[in-house]
Amino acid sequence: MRALLRVELRTADGQLVECREARNAVLRGGADMLAKLFSGQGAGITHMAIGTSDAPEGDTFGTTTLAGAVEVPIPADAFHIDPPDPVKRVVRVRVRATVPADQALADSVREAALVSRQGDSVALYNRVIFAPIQKTTDHELTLFWEVGFPYGDLQWLL
Repeated sequence: MRALLRVELRTADGQLVECREARNAVLRGGADMLAKLFSGQGAGITHMAIGTSDAPEGDTFGTTTLAGAVEVPIPADAFHIDPPDPVKRVVRVRVRATVPADQALADSVREAALVSRQGDSVALYNRVIFAPIQKTTDHELTLFWEVGFPYGDLQWLL
């Protein structure tokens, strides 16, 4: 699975201030979440989080929280599943979520994640780090995720 993230910082009147694009790392918690969904357990993606760390992901891909995180729920209608692409052999899920202007961070935003939250159980599906963006109460921060799920002969994965 691969994901592309586009981050847009906009003023209250909609003017684009900054934009970033980055690819993600699927975390161990995300792989565990998908395995549980495969067996009828757990919950899918319910929230998006932004944080302040730009530390590289470790070899274990074990990040479980973002530094200084702000989390926002993602409504079900924010998800769109594209038809399977027979050429690239991928099914894409697109999701958009916005951190409202009234939710600012003390430090620059440097990371983001898609989150599965079910009661007290929380799992980060992925993590993306990018060049810093200063989000204040004068700005909305919208994140556009495109997650691709490949199909076909995937024996190279095992």
